[in-house]
Amino acid sequence: MTVYTSGPIKVGPLKDRTESLSRVDVVFYGIDHSGPSFEARIFLDNPGADASTPMDADHGFAGTFHIFGHGGCFGDEGHCEVPTGPVSAFDRRPPHQLTPTIKRVIATAAVKRVLQLSDQGTMSVTVVPIVKESPLAKPEFAEDVLSISDVAILAYR
Repeated sequence: MTVYTSGPIKVGPLKDRTESLSRVDVVFYGIDHSGPSFEARIFLDNPGADASTPMDADHGFAGTFHIFGHGGCFGDEGHCEVPTGPVSAFDRRPPHQLTPTIKRVIATAAVKRVLQLSDQGTMSVTVVPIVKESPLAKPEFAEDVLSISDVAILAYR
């Protein structure tokens, strides 16, 4: 199973402001959704997390997001290739249906917990994909289902 673990994300400046944080989001950019549907389980400061890791605060669980995947490409050659930009400045068509997506997970309590327990000033984010059995997907498809370009932690006061 392909698990995504971010590099260290700087959160040191938030440590002294934990009480004043009203909301903290973990934002995932550039998520590929061309394959099967899946659940993504998010863990903070737990790079060893996998499908069997308990989803609780002691293991850094921060929440989930779900991807309704396209299940692969069934069109003609080039049908599923995402264009790199608009044809012109006046192109008002919606984006290609396979343009990588963004997901936001509200993880206030989990981030505050890590900030209170850690003295490192950084935090890692691990995403574990779970593919459920279906006519178009098998759990072993989780091997290459997850592709994320970047992760950010956004804090609000």
